[in-house]
Amino acid sequence: GATVSPGELTVKGYAWSGGGREVVRVDVSLDGGRTWQVAKLAGERVAPGRAWAWVLWELQVPAV
Repeated sequence: GATVSPGELTVKGYAWSGGGREVVRVDVSLDGGRTWQVAKLAGERVAPGRAWAWVLWELQVPAV
């Protein structure tokens, strides 16, 4: 229920993968799954090339 000023907004989070796979892509939906955007994987990975690792991501979106 919070409001933000119009302009750019940075959405951030972290993703992890199970099943012995590395996180290679994060898709984000801000409208309940109608559309999707690819987030940028941010910073260095906790354990590059290793399974069960997590990775930070971020996405710039317009706040209207």
